[in-house]
Amino acid sequence: MDSPIDLDIRKQQILKAVVSDYLETGVPVGSRALAVHLASWSSATIRNELATLVDVGYLLQPHTSAGRVPSDLGYRYYVDFLMEEEPVPLAVRRQFDPHFVDLPSNLDQLQERAAMVLARATDSVSIVTGPRALAARVKHVDLVSLDPVHVLVILVLEGNLIRQIPVTPGVDTTQDELSDVARGINGHIRGLNAEEIAGVVWPGPPASLGRLLLDHVLTAMRGIDSRQDTLVIHDGVRNLLHQPEFGDVERLQQVLDVLEEDRLLTDVLTKLDLGQGMQIMIGRENGLEQLSQCSLVVTTYRAGAGRTGTIGVLGPTRMHYPQVAPRVRYVAQRVGQAISRMLG
Repeated sequence: MDSPIDLDIRKQQILKAVVSDYLETGVPVGSRALAVHLASWSSATIRNELATLVDVGYLLQPHTSAGRVPSDLGYRYYVDFLMEEEPVPLAVRRQFDPHFVDLPSNLDQLQERAAMVLARATDSVSIVTGPRALAARVKHVDLVSLDPVHVLVILVLEGNLIRQIPVTPGVDTTQDELSDVARGINGHIRGLNAEEIAGVVWPGPPASLGRLLLDHVLTAMRGIDSRQDTLVIHDGVRNLLHQPEFGDVERLQQVLDVLEEDRLLTDVLTKLDLGQGMQIMIGRENGLEQLSQCSLVVTTYRAGAGRTGTIGVLGPTRMHYPQVAPRVRYVAQRVGQAISRMLG
């Protein structure tokens, strides 16, 4: 996207009025409608300024006789220089705060709850990634016999994150044998991360059942660590259905394809520089052609020392940014606090 061109006060006020009106109505804004709100200037003056804003790329005129709509560059200028955020109403906070008081039993469920809350709060598609930067640690391991040659490894991590891994150890086993091995594994690796587990010396021969199953646990732990940055949970896809921008089925399908392919969203999120707080990516700024008519409003939540995750929303470029941005920030704070309590 081109760099914004500086505007004088009058052009700023007219651009702000156009964006604000269009965000509310979705209808191209004409000079007569603006004259009602900007009574100090004549319709002729407003028309001239609108024409200039079209010439410099901040506004678009869909049809010759139609009003104007913001371009991506116009939204960018509005968000960076003109937007006045709306405080999160007390009624909204009271509606959503209880979801972060009585915590669910595990981290996955808390992330799903956060995604649900944010989707409702913003009428958009919400996106939540899990807390990262700390290696996963083992809380408990269970071994369940599925049949003599198949074992289900149930791996419970700190934060009550549960992973189930089917394993074929290559030898026949019984549940009693597996229960004994599970006690030994728990005694050796409880509270350890993958790097620490790799250094555990298992008593007995290298090909013993305990050593084989411990190796599977280590592989699973390394896989969990490698996927921490790619776990993306989203909710609120149904919110797109009542947005006029997605009345085109092909356009809607393009967005749904991205949401179904977590890797694409992950690539977008990992390119964001969230060190400075909230980031708003408008239209083609996100780098995906499928999302060229969408905006992302994303920020970081912090869950204790060293733990961070990403939370935000995806919607059309005609997004109510002054309302959405503070709600994303508010939910991010609540999520961070909740995860901090859960993980301790």
